[in-house]
Amino acid sequence: MNIVEEYWSGAVQRLQIEVDIFNRLIGHAGEQGRENELALVRVLQNLIPRRLGLGSGIIIDAQDGRSKQTDIIIYDSSDQPSILGQTSQVIFPIETVYAAVEVKTTLTPDEIADCGAKRQRLRQLTAANGRCPSFVVLAYAASTSPATVSKHIEVLKDQMPDLLCVLDPGIVGGAALDIENDATRIVGLTPLHERDSSGRRLAGRWVRPDDGHRYPTLQRFGSSYPVTMLSDRSRIVGEPGRALLLFVDGLLRLLANQHAIPEPALTAYLTDVAREVLDLSDR
Repeated sequence: MNIVEEYWSGAVQRLQIEVDIFNRLIGHAGEQGRENELALVRVLQNLIPRRLGLGSGIIIDAQDGRSKQTDIIIYDSSDQPSILGQTSQVIFPIETVYAAVEVKTTLTPDEIADCGAKRQRLRQLTAANGRCPSFVVLAYAASTSPATVSKHIEVLKDQMPDLLCVLDPGIVGGAALDIENDATRIVGLTPLHERDSSGRRLAGRWVRPDDGHRYPTLQRFGSSYPVTMLSDRSRIVGEPGRALLLFVDGLLRLLANQHAIPEPALTAYLTDVAREVLDLSDR
């Protein structure tokens, strides 16, 4: 495993531990959700240039259109004045916004439908500069199997997020994942690779639990990974750290495509093997 992949494998573990501890202490769904948003904000603050701001609120256009409440808004805080930020920055003109991020504690079929409705509302806004913000979803866990998540996401069709990540068990989706053809929309699982004697990933070879393993996680390579079931009832081990890594790379490339940031250096450090996902469309 190269240093970039190893770092993000640890990063997702720290992120999940932080959220799990807070959720056990608070116990209130609304407060849990907000803390999950803040945990992701802390990750993003270390990723994007300082001239981009991170906020939460409503996106509007000049025709009095408005989005639904948005968990995290990535906006231009340097080149555009905060015309509606004289008290608190909770209303964002669409021309200043690069991405709208939805954060879900648990991604259920109803939450997926809600994401589709929010994506549709966002696309109905009209920007004077002709730019529509990217729509991104990050969830900490899924309430259903990876195959079921994939089916519900694909039902959204044109309202599918530009980028999707479910940390547990490690689901990624969206056109932003495909660096060869941005018109392709992928929904896949990031399984844990088998390794050779030097620790390098083996292409297309996944870690699977033994038949007698009955626990929701599996210890391998010094860490704990979630065990999940495919539609054929076979079980496989997911890799949340790699899912988060691909999510971060995809988000940075979405911002680069809108000329908000330069081409991300991270992309060059991800090998073809590190980008492998297990297609869930037939699983």
